[in-house]
Amino acid sequence: MSAGAVLPIERLRVTILSAPITGAVAMAFGQLTDRRVCLVEVEAGGVTGLGESWINYPSWAHAERLSTYRDGVAPLILGADATDPATVQRHLAARLLPIGRQAGAAGPIWQAISGVDIALWDLAGKIAGEPVHRLLGGTATAARVPAYASGIGPTDVEALCDAALAGGYLAVKTKLGFGTARDERTLSVTRARVGDEVELFADANQAWDVATAIEAMPMLAAHGVRWIEEPLSGDRVDDLQKLAADSALPLATGENIYGLAAFEACMDSSAVALIQPDLAKSGGFTVGRAVAEYAAGSGLRVAPHCYSSAVGVAASAHLAAAYDHVDWVEADVRPNPLRTDLLTAPLGWAGGALDVSDAPGLGIELDSDAVARYRIHEEERTIHDR
Repeated sequence: MSAGAVLPIERLRVTILSAPITGAVAMAFGQLTDRRVCLVEVEAGGVTGLGESWINYPSWAHAERLSTYRDGVAPLILGADATDPATVQRHLAARLLPIGRQAGAAGPIWQAISGVDIALWDLAGKIAGEPVHRLLGGTATAARVPAYASGIGPTDVEALCDAALAGGYLAVKTKLGFGTARDERTLSVTRARVGDEVELFADANQAWDVATAIEAMPMLAAHGVRWIEEPLSGDRVDDLQKLAADSALPLATGENIYGLAAFEACMDSSAVALIQPDLAKSGGFTVGRAVAEYAAGSGLRVAPHCYSSAVGVAASAHLAAAYDHVDWVEADVRPNPLRTDLLTAPLGWAGGALDVSDAPGLGIELDSDAVARYRIHEEERTIHDR
C-alpha cells in the first residue's frame, strides 16, 4: 500500500450468520443443511473494512473460527498497521501456521487469515477512495465480469438449469461424484436443458481416484464438458499428472490449496489448465493477487472459486476485474439469502455477468436488518482488550 502514517487496528468484530435451506444440498462428500457465513470487520481510524471467512464445512466450523479469531488472531492484529495487509498476513501466517501444522489444521488457519485480509483491503480502498480492483492494479472504470451458474445437480437439475437460463448465464457447472448413473443423468439433463450454446463445466469435489476419473472422462467429453474441477481425492499434483496423461479434458483445481508455495507447485504442473483460489479460504486478496500474477507468467487462466455470501462474491469480482486472465465469477444458482439479501444494494447481476462497483473498497454495505435477522453469534475485541 502507499506510504504514510501508521494506522493501528483498533477493533476486530466477528459475526456468524445462519440461514435455513429448504432441503439439504448434496455434495460428493456430505450435505449442506444450512447456509453459514462468518463476517469479519476490522476497524482503524474510524473506518471499517469488511471480509468473509469460509465456514461451510464442517457444521461446527463456526465454533472453531470464533475461537481462532478470539484467541489466535485478535492478539496478533490489534495495534498492527492496517495500511499494509500483506505485512499483517505474513505476521499472522508466521505465528499461526506452525500451530495449525501441529494440529493438522492449516486450512482453517488460512481461512481465518483470509477474512482479515479481505477486510483490510476493503478498509484500504475506503481510505484511498479507490475500489479494490484498482488497488490490485486494474485500470477499468466500469468493470463487468462474466459469471457461470454453479450448484446444478444432483437434485433439482431441471429447475436449476431453468434458473440459470433465466439469469442469462452463458455457462453452468454441474456437481458430480454420485456414481456413474446419477452423474450421467445430471450431465445429460443439463445439456439437454441448456442447449449447446451454453458452456458446461463439472465439479467432482474430489470424489474419484485416478482410475475412476479416467473411466469418467469419456462420459464428460460426450456431453461437451469444457473442464472438470477437483476430479481426484486429495488433488495431488502427481495424481493430476497421471489423469492428464490419459485424458485431454482440462483439469481445474485450487479451492483447497493453501499457501502460495503450494499454488505455485500446482501451477508449475502441465496437468493444471485452470487455477481456482477461493479468496475466503486461500488467503484473501494478498494470496489471490500473487496467484493471479504467477498464473499470468505461466500462461494459465484463473477462475476464483466462490461458495460464499455476497461479501465473498464481491471480493471475487474485484479480483476478476483487476486481471484480464481471470475469466469467471462463480454464482451459486441455488437460493441463498446470505447472497441475495445481505447488502443494502444487491449485487448487480444481469445477463450472466456481474457489475463490479467503482465505489471505494469492495463497494458494498451490509443491511443491518438482514444481519440481525440471520445473526446467531457475534464477538468483538478491541485494542484495549490486549
